[in-house]
This record gives sequence, C-alpha cells and structure tokens, in this order.
Amino acid sequence: QVTIAGAIDYSGPLIISGTIEGDVTCASVVITERGVINGSITSENVTVLGEVNGEIVANALTLKSACSVTGDIFHKNLVLEDGCFFEGRSRRLAQPLVPAS
Repeated sequence: QVTIAGAIDYSGPLIISGTIEGDVTCASVVITERGVINGSITSENVTVLGEVNGEIVANALTLKSACSVTGDIFHKNLVLEDGCFFEGRSRRLAQPLVPAS
C-alpha cells in the first residue's frame, strides 16, 4: 500500500508491490499484481504482472496474463502472455538500452 512520488534509480533488482509516481531505472524489475508504475521504466529485464502507464525500455520484457501496459515499449526480446493488455507502440531494437546516436 506504499506510494512513492519521485524517480527511483537503483543498480540492483527491484520488486514493486506498491505505486510509483515517477520513473524507474534499475538492473531488473518485477511489477507484482498489485504494483503500479506511472512513469517510464528502463531496465535489462522487466516482468509486468500489474500495471504500467508509461514507456518501457528493456532488453527482455514479459507481459504476464492480466497485466495492463499503456505506453510505448522498446525491447530486444518480448513475451506477451494470453490475457495481457497492451496499448501503445512496440519497437524491437538490437540494443534498446544504448541511446541512438
């Protein structure tokens, strides 16, 4: 039931079970069934079981059944499970975490 207002920049893995009102940058992140992120995510590995409203940039992205993602996604590997909700654009990139020159 925690709500964090502001960006999170962490070098390790995160498990989000509350609400984040801001951007998240980390090594890997799992958004649980009750987790909500209203902001962008930049991470090597992202697994969404809850809700994300914002852009996702990841090498490996998994949208699990019953999750909700509204926003553009940039990925190298993408897994969409049956029953997930995704509204936005999807772009496959060879190196999504490397800024375009």
